[in-house]
Amino acid sequence: PMCEAIVDEMHIEIAKHTLRKDGEDDVWETVPAICLAIVQNYTLVRTAPPSRGWLLDKRAVRLDDLEPGDTSPADFEHLLLLKKACEHYTEEWQHELSGAMYTRTAAGLSANKIASDLCDDVAPPVRPK
Repeated sequence: PMCEAIVDEMHIEIAKHTLRKDGEDDVWETVPAICLAIVQNYTLVRTAPPSRGWLLDKRAVRLDDLEPGDTSPADFEHLLLLKKACEHYTEEWQHELSGAMYTRTAAGLSANKIASDLCDDVAPPVRPK
């Protein structure tokens, strides 16, 4: 799920800002920066026992788009954990994510296709140390 979310958000950013136009460096630099988009657009949800893990859940509304009166403490739960998990993941897989996103968006592949090719084989989930 983290890989798929990162690929989806990077796909959006690469297209929105035409990040391939000056070579791979801009895409490379976007990998760790994409964690801001992850925190804005996703939340962590604690799973029930006995597994007691975490699920990455897409927010219905971007965190920035919530009106001050429409927020609750639950909107901000686990933000730091999500940010740290994303940073750990992008640090671990920056090279692979950058190269794949640069070449595969240039080939016109969708975010779903890139994620299905990349996430299971190249950048599997990692547990923070």
